Amino acid sequence: MIVGRLRFVLIGVLAMLAAACSDPEKTATPDITAVPETTAPTTTTTPRPTTTVTTLRPTTTVSTLLQLGPGDASIGGTVLGPGGPIDGATVRIERLVGKNVASTDVTTSGGGSWQLGSILGGSYRVRAFRPPEFGQSPVEAFFLAANDRKTLDLRLPAIGGERIVATVSPNPPRVDQGAQVSIQVGTGRVDDQGRPSIAPRPGVVLTLVGGPGIVVESSPQVVTDASGTASWNIRCSAEGASTANLTVGSAGTVVNLPACVAGAPAATPTTRAR
Repeated sequence: MIVGRLRFVLIGVLAMLAAACSDPEKTATPDITAVPETTAPTTTTTPRPTTTVTTLRPTTTVSTLLQLGPGDASIGGTVLGPGGPIDGATVRIERLVGKNVASTDVTTSGGGSWQLGSILGGSYRVRAFRPPEFGQSPVEAFFLAANDRKTLDLRLPAIGGERIVATVSPNPPRVDQGAQVSIQVGTGRVDDQGRPSIAPRPGVVLTLVGGPGIVVESSPQVVTDASGTASWNIRCSAEGASTANLTVGSAGTVVNLPACVAGAPAATPTTRAR
């Protein structure tokens, strides 16, 4: 009887299992968990500025100095003054190529003689001077052949001694109209480059007396200022060449002035219409 009951229970369990397997709605479905969608991060690329590196090569400039020599030509001669040959004068020789100049100085000796040998041919300028009393000679410009032997005699003017320079304003002076004459006195000299100048003589008493056609209207006696200059008021009384007698200290000389011209015509009155 007990066996019969166990059989009955077993049959019931089997029946229930069979029913569960035959019902699709009762079939177990695996649990699928939804995976969230993943969005790839956005990458922003910023272009970098392009840097161009230029390497500059140094420029080499080759300068060729203009030279006087060596060569096969020569220049020489004598420097003369009013009294004859001058020793100790400076002779400046310049060789020119375009705008470039090569120069050298030679000093005279032995009766004013000078010589420059073993030089190149080309265009040359030569002048001479001797400070402080002898001014510059006229400039000699010439072309020297490659094997030439050129001789030059250079003459210097005497610059030293008393110098008197007169100026008139207005120039020219007019008849019956006032003018001013200024006279500078000094000692002539030459600088170390051959340029003439005047060393002023301040404190010198000058006396001016008008010549024909010139009337001195201010005090005739004036003392020179720091620049060695004295001034007078004058008037032309007639047209033509004019002079004035100047006494410097105790020595007298004649000063030539610009010729007097006719006075300006009188202005014509202007009549305005009413």
